[in-house]
Amino acid sequence: MRRVVAAVSGALAATMALTSCAPTRENDTDTLVVSTFAFATEEFMQVIGEPFEEATGIEVVLDTGNNATRLTKLRINKERPDTDVVLISDYYAQIGKEMELFEKVHPTAVPAMAEIAPWAVDPDGYGPAYTFQLLGLMYRTDTVRQPPDSWDDLYESEVPGGFALPDISVSAGPMLVQATAEAYGTGPADVDTGFERLAGIGPEALQFYTRSTELTSLLERGEVAMAPGLDNFAMNAVESGQPIGFAVPDEGRVMTANTAQIVAGAPNREGAQEFVDFLLDPEVQSEVAEVIYDKPVHPDAEVTDLMTDVAGESALDPAGTGYHQGDLELIAAERTAWLDRFVEEVAR
Repeated sequence: MRRVVAAVSGALAATMALTSCAPTRENDTDTLVVSTFAFATEEFMQVIGEPFEEATGIEVVLDTGNNATRLTKLRINKERPDTDVVLISDYYAQIGKEMELFEKVHPTAVPAMAEIAPWAVDPDGYGPAYTFQLLGLMYRTDTVRQPPDSWDDLYESEVPGGFALPDISVSAGPMLVQATAEAYGTGPADVDTGFERLAGIGPEALQFYTRSTELTSLLERGEVAMAPGLDNFAMNAVESGQPIGFAVPDEGRVMTANTAQIVAGAPNREGAQEFVDFLLDPEVQSEVAEVIYDKPVHPDAEVTDLMTDVAGESALDPAGTGYHQGDLELIAAERTAWLDRFVEEVAR
């Protein structure tokens, strides 16, 4: 049976209420609490949670929510953590590192880290990336007759059928700022150029989407014909035969990664290390790719035909095709300012 506790909303008050009544765990080697995303939880247990339980005898309990809420919960419980492992997007992981919420991971404790793609290993010694998503242009193939191949197709051309933009609050938002900065400025840190170009097309956007699932719905219903988005969310539509494609831009190739972090002071530290190592196993990574559409970081894992149909060679070797994670420290430091700036300059 799937075990999902505390399916947390975005409200800080709800988080505080939940944590205040949660039992304290100390040296709990029989249970592993995994904080993860609030979607595909049944599939997660099917390909990761239950096989890990069978291999180790440790019960996996999921604590779900969005990145921001789960990070807030960790901060509130910093002195008495009740979570062992956090699966979290890379720039939220950067914020957590700066808050000292995570511990560094020694390669001997997680041997599989020696086998994954070099870019997936954290340069500061924290938890590794275990999957990744690519930013590009999602579009309707029946409306946009010439497949886009550049950010110019969004910024310099009229889009038949109109376009949507990601809100700065979703993963694709900060990525788009840095991708635009790289394509039209001096690099991903040239955010003034990024915001300037976005401000130029903001008034023409038909929608600012706040969830990636909202974007796929807009495209499937034909309410927009193009939008910057993550390749993972194109896969369902492509697989089901929807007239939707995904284009890798020629410049400004920014990706985001999901990382596996061990919580500082985790009640089941050894179990957390085992779990991260298990998550990087090529067979597990292959299952995750097949069932959850998350692209693997282990070179021996199987990338599905669907992934390469959607994103080409970048699905196999993102770094080799020019994709990078942008400036995570900059995003972490400026995120609040970017929220205000986006509202004032782009979504006005």
